[in-house]
Amino acid sequence: MNTLSYSQRLRTHGFFVVINAFVLMVISLRYFAFLPAFPEDGLAITFIVAAIFGQMVLLAAILGLISIPVVFLPSKWRQTLQVLLGGLGVSLLYCDTLVFAQYRFHMNAVVIDLAMSGDVVTFPLAMWVGSLSVIAGILGAEFFVLRWLEKRVDLVGQNRVNGKAKPLGRKFFRRFALITFVSLLGTHGIHIWAAAQAYQPVTMVKRYLPLFYPATSNRTMAKYGFANEQAMARQDEMKLSNSSDLNYPLNPLKRTEPDQKVNIVLIVIDSWRADAFNAENTPHMWQYLNENAQHSISFENHLSTGNATRTGIFGLFYGIPGTYWHSVLANSQPPVLIQRLQELDYDIGVFAAAKLDKPEFDQTVFATVPNLRSGSEGSTPAARDEDITNDWLSWNEQRNAQEDQTQPAFSFLFYDSPHGYDFPEAYPHRFEPMSDSMNYMALDNNYDPTLLMNRYKTSVHYVDSQVKRVLDKLKETGDLANTLVIITGDHGQEINDNKLNFWGHNSNYTDAQIQVPFAMFGPKIDAQVNAWGERFTSHQDLVPTLAKNYLGLENDLIDYSIGLDLLSAPKKREWILASKYSGYGVITEDYIVEIGATGNYQLLDKTNRPSSELELNFKYLQEVFEQISLYSK
Repeated sequence: MNTLSYSQRLRTHGFFVVINAFVLMVISLRYFAFLPAFPEDGLAITFIVAAIFGQMVLLAAILGLISIPVVFLPSKWRQTLQVLLGGLGVSLLYCDTLVFAQYRFHMNAVVIDLAMSGDVVTFPLAMWVGSLSVIAGILGAEFFVLRWLEKRVDLVGQNRVNGKAKPLGRKFFRRFALITFVSLLGTHGIHIWAAAQAYQPVTMVKRYLPLFYPATSNRTMAKYGFANEQAMARQDEMKLSNSSDLNYPLNPLKRTEPDQKVNIVLIVIDSWRADAFNAENTPHMWQYLNENAQHSISFENHLSTGNATRTGIFGLFYGIPGTYWHSVLANSQPPVLIQRLQELDYDIGVFAAAKLDKPEFDQTVFATVPNLRSGSEGSTPAARDEDITNDWLSWNEQRNAQEDQTQPAFSFLFYDSPHGYDFPEAYPHRFEPMSDSMNYMALDNNYDPTLLMNRYKTSVHYVDSQVKRVLDKLKETGDLANTLVIITGDHGQEINDNKLNFWGHNSNYTDAQIQVPFAMFGPKIDAQVNAWGERFTSHQDLVPTLAKNYLGLENDLIDYSIGLDLLSAPKKREWILASKYSGYGVITEDYIVEIGATGNYQLLDKTNRPSSELELNFKYLQEVFEQISLYSK
């Protein structure tokens, strides 16, 4: 092959960008396989087709423009860098589809940071090998395509010299650019109208494409009478606020000395499903509840305040919606619960398997706890779970060895094994058959969920064995009689329960992802009086329960929590609020309203599917708005 001229190199580069754009389009089709239901509306379908074409060409073109200087390098450097840059773009989109398949959001700095930390998200060796193999295949294909294009352009160039060929590509590039322009114009034009009308079939699908920010012009549309102002106003109310203004608690705290200072042990298991709390799966915790049956309660329909750790733990400690996370973080505002414990001179022990700076619990929940234990020893979640149990046992032993044992204690143990489907290699396989490891690349609608469910249940069984060590020690020392034990999860863990290819959490608000066990036993609990049945309870109820019954706070609950006192007369709720990193959901007995950060909302049934038979109660949304704005200045 002769040396290509600069014009031939640019022409080759142009075709290379176009081919990559079509590859990106094919890969991006995977995003729309995860729509709860493909739209039947012609406008929504047109929007999807135009958006895929325009957005993928735009992404390929941006990468192509960035790499133009490479075109002028010597052949070996030019080819290597073109292949690497082109392959990088294709590989990133492919990896993003894997993330989106699991969580229904796109890759960002937070996701990459969590994945690389190894403490919050862990991937098995097989998955790394599989991913690298796919990337290697993509690079190989990119090199083959580039070499073929260079040969083709070179051959045409030689024939042109001999008068046997016409210029290659000029008309094609013009037509391709025109089609792209029309696609982008149509995409943004449709979205401008849809945003002004709050037309959900269009506005809800825009989140399925990465780096996609279609235009809006609501003020202009409203000015000329083309906007649905009532729908827009409702949507604006539902927006998440990024304001750092915070008014929490609403009023100064009114305190009285508790008649009895009880020890409090809060045991939280990451990714613990409600159906994984039973005599078979968690025999030791189950046994302790039964042994203390007269002074224990277990809640049948308990929902976490989030489908992810950040908002689940936040709601548990603050008693307010996770939508306030950013404001609390900006102010490093500790929860009323921790402040009151410290005022009562509680000895506070925090034992978490994962690090407390991801999410930033060290700057929020535990911001005022001195000498905070920030992480655990061990290369696996199971090893770190054993480490927190060992550390708690040592901490408790040191407390009991002190001459003055009158100081009450609050301890928080946060186990992580079910989050990673992990347990020690030698741990008995209690549930068979099971998958050998957790390989996210293997998960799709055809994967047998029983294999993963049995692995998950075994990881929960292992955590139960660790919790047994804690409860046994309390019983052995006699501390259990004066200890309130609370057992729950931060959120659930979906294993394709609804056959929509949802695996894990932080992606929807179905029961699989937000319904968790919640049980309490200890002083002041009467099993007969405190029976909530199937009524909704929530993580936001823990703070007012502790504050009213154990910590001597006399304020109205609304001053520091939107929750209810679980030891008071049971009350019926019509809806519960849960949130995630970039949105929130309203859960009723019949349906789910999923609301994005910009206020777009979608009405779904309890399996996360749209249904024309559902009817939204807008009164609930008004009440939600009041809750998410109550503690803002």
